[in-house]
Amino acid sequence: MQFVTDSRLGGRPARTLRCSGGASPVVRAAAILGLLACLPLMAAAQDARWQFPEDGVEFDATFEGARLNGVERLGAFTYRLHVTPETSPINPSPWYGFEVRTRARQVLDLTMVFDGYRPRYTPWISRDAQAWDRVDLRAYRVDREADAARLLLRASQDAMRVSAQPPVLEADIQAWTSAVADRVPTRRVPVATSVRGRPIEAMLLGNTDARDVVLVLGRQHPPETTGMRALFAFVDALTADSPAARAFRERHLVVVVPLMNPDGVAAGHWRTNSAGTDLNRDWGPFAQPETRGVAEFLAQLMAPASRRMAFALDFHSTWYDIFYTVTEDPARRPGGVLNRWMAAMDARYPGRIEERPSAASSAVFKNWVFREYGAPSVTYEVGDTTEQASLHELATFAAESLMQELTPRQ
Repeated sequence: MQFVTDSRLGGRPARTLRCSGGASPVVRAAAILGLLACLPLMAAAQDARWQFPEDGVEFDATFEGARLNGVERLGAFTYRLHVTPETSPINPSPWYGFEVRTRARQVLDLTMVFDGYRPRYTPWISRDAQAWDRVDLRAYRVDREADAARLLLRASQDAMRVSAQPPVLEADIQAWTSAVADRVPTRRVPVATSVRGRPIEAMLLGNTDARDVVLVLGRQHPPETTGMRALFAFVDALTADSPAARAFRERHLVVVVPLMNPDGVAAGHWRTNSAGTDLNRDWGPFAQPETRGVAEFLAQLMAPASRRMAFALDFHSTWYDIFYTVTEDPARRPGGVLNRWMAAMDARYPGRIEERPSAASSAVFKNWVFREYGAPSVTYEVGDTTEQASLHELATFAAESLMQELTPRQ
């Protein structure tokens, strides 16, 4: 077993899968003062590593996607872990990721605190950074009054990773991109460069001379891995070897930008890019190279007068499945493509998806692409705890039904 249960924590076992509001300034200040007060008890960190020789315990947050900002020893095998955001104020998505090992098999009593923000993600555990198990809920408890979470973890000499969600890192996205390219002809085009110089690519699938363009965007916000997995399933359905998918690709150009924020993903950010900017609030200002580069690429792509943005989707994660749309979009009216598409999904999955329209006034992607190109646009949100099989099934059906709605009826 990777974790231990304790009757003091209560709870129930969790299912296994393999592969909220910010604090007030007063509360945040109190958290900072508390952290300063205990600094003498913290181990010295060397490149995000913390060693406690008296217990034979080591914490490590040097790998890609990790986030751990401080470790404080409270007593024998008892620690407080400090996780802080990259900037503040910030959307409360407290991502964490770290590795722990001990000199001998031992139960560690870990309390995680998040700079005054409430815990959002139930931990996942892995021995090999490949197969992940959701922690047994009998070994995990959230203290909402203290904005903290307690985890009892059975560690050993073998490194164990703890993560807010099963990570989806740049290498995973590249492997998926290559698998798509093995199935269908694919052009991979560099379209932007991140603040720290990482390339941002677009995948061009289908008919590059087609009039109608379908745009798929992903991973503006680093922790939102269920949305990333839904994007994989959605695009896999568009690139399937089926009569419907082949006919769709003959009539459409599909543009996929799967990783908008590579810096944030690599650094284990809660929300932003390396400049501390929420990219999904920069579609219009274009102060960041990531959004600016993609917008300039799309302007060139859509320059021919005959081109039409037929549909646009931006994949994210939140507490539950919800689709954000544009209030004034005519495609939402009876008979419109967005109206028909939502109706098809509601017929298949009654009551599962909430549609929440809003005016196209803020600088989020769905609003910008509607204002700029008149495209029916959706922020496709997947629940943090939506199971892999469930999100895959819904995303596959969403793609299949969208292909049907966008294909001219005979």
